Amino acid sequence: MKSNKFIHATLLLPAWMVMLCLLMSLHFILIPLFLEQYDTVMTYSPTIVQHADPVFTHIPILRKLLGGIPSFGDQFVLLEDVEVNINAWPRLPYYLMSLISYPVMNHLDVIPLVSTVLLTPVHAALLYVWVRRITGSISVSILGSSVALLFRELFVLQPWHWVNVNQIKGLLNSPFFSNALIHPQISFGVCCFSLILIYQFMMRPSKKLCIGIGIVYGVSFYTYFYLWTYLTLLLGLIGIYLLFQRDIASISLMLKAVCLALVISTFYWMDYWQFSQTAGFVDFQDRFALSRIPDLTERLVNLRPHLITVLFFIFVISRRSKQYLYLLLVVVAAEILWKAPIVIGRDYQSLHYAYHFFGPFVAIVFMFLLRELLFKIVQPNSFFVAGIVFISAIVVTSIGLYRSYQYSLSNHTAFSIEKDVYDAYEFVQNNVSAGSIIVVADPEVNMRIRNVAPVYVYVPSGYGTFATTDEMLTRYIEMKKFYGIDLDYSLDYKWYDSIHDEYIEPGLLETSRWLFNGSLKYSDNILREEAIVSVNDSRQFKSLTYDADLVWFGPYEKAVSDININKLQDLMLVYSNNSVDLYKFAK
Repeated sequence: MKSNKFIHATLLLPAWMVMLCLLMSLHFILIPLFLEQYDTVMTYSPTIVQHADPVFTHIPILRKLLGGIPSFGDQFVLLEDVEVNINAWPRLPYYLMSLISYPVMNHLDVIPLVSTVLLTPVHAALLYVWVRRITGSISVSILGSSVALLFRELFVLQPWHWVNVNQIKGLLNSPFFSNALIHPQISFGVCCFSLILIYQFMMRPSKKLCIGIGIVYGVSFYTYFYLWTYLTLLLGLIGIYLLFQRDIASISLMLKAVCLALVISTFYWMDYWQFSQTAGFVDFQDRFALSRIPDLTERLVNLRPHLITVLFFIFVISRRSKQYLYLLLVVVAAEILWKAPIVIGRDYQSLHYAYHFFGPFVAIVFMFLLRELLFKIVQPNSFFVAGIVFISAIVVTSIGLYRSYQYSLSNHTAFSIEKDVYDAYEFVQNNVSAGSIIVVADPEVNMRIRNVAPVYVYVPSGYGTFATTDEMLTRYIEMKKFYGIDLDYSLDYKWYDSIHDEYIEPGLLETSRWLFNGSLKYSDNILREEAIVSVNDSRQFKSLTYDADLVWFGPYEKAVSDININKLQDLMLVYSNNSVDLYKFAK
């Protein structure tokens, strides 16, 4: 028996983690293979497809942290009237990632790959320990954790949607949610560790676990807003359970843990206070569609609980087991935070709870219920169990391989950069001083150049700026007039696919999305274009009223601008290749 356990621990688990890590990062291997026949440079961080968050916000913040300049004052522009003593928000993920990314400081586009390789085994190990302690099943622990990490988006859907071929096909063409974002990966690890501690506390309360929960809960405030709010509700539900059990001693320990967490979270509330005092705080919230008012149909649909939650509730009632009750509370807490705001009529991006917490946890519940159902139908034996586990592993692996291949095949062009543009990026990285402000018209360059060097750009994007909407639009129109770009061209931006030599829909870089993101005040393209036209008509001069150090004149600018930039006397050419010219303002 001990020999079998040793083989399991030393061979099976590491092999499983390696395979899972390979599946999660396979598209990072396939995409370079698709691109090797073209004369372009491959990047690991796209801009025009979903989950471009690393390029838009995560990596620029890291680059500024590593470059020693403020990153919170704004991720895009230097807001001189903002006095905020915060280097990053949230603190913990970015500080940790800055340590990890220091060796690749000049190639930060690889951070999605690095974080996937480093954190996937951590997530898998934590989920395995947590699920194994609750269910006692090795197969559920391995398969459940695998499905949770690989296909969490699938379990946000009601099961009857799984037969919708078009919907499933779209999901299989999307990146793995678990590695598409960066700092939520760190938050998910903290979440899994906290769930282990809370489970241990619920089963056998102790002062050590009380302190551990207090520390981890306190740290969660510095990771991800959706994590600490989720843990708050989960602890509240467990507190209600303990109250019904009249377990006053455990309630007392839990209250002490909460008090410890609140003390640890002090700096978070100080950060939030500073953040809330900035002029662009209200507009920042608006652009992220916080406090969205759902329509009646959406509210009614979200009144309906998830089918798997209902089935597991029935199972828990029939078993009356404390450990299964705990797992039910974990799922219910996530579903409440996901759906309750929508039902009430004030949505605060609550789908984050669905994808970050509900999806993976209900996937584990689903695998557990399948096992229980199977054992009800068939009398299990070791050979039968091994066969089922083997077949399930093959199915999960095959779907994972297919998803990586389909995503790579469909989106590999989004991972390419023109060679001349890349060479210009390298010049900026090696020769432009930290904190310089660059005027750029091309939205993709505007986003990506902040990944290359610790610099600011003249025009911020609604995907992460703390500038007011008025300032953002003013900067945008000033930039457009400086380059002499016709308003129709700027509103109808197309992304250049250098591989197929064609202009295609820009996806996330579409002008209205790039500027307004999910704005509720400017909720449709008509309102957004009217706002842009209004500012455009009010600005008659072609001067830049905000500080700027350099001007980027690349393929996009040369194609759409109506200006002879060489005749501008206050500009001095500092770099040039076949596609890109870089000018410096003579000051």
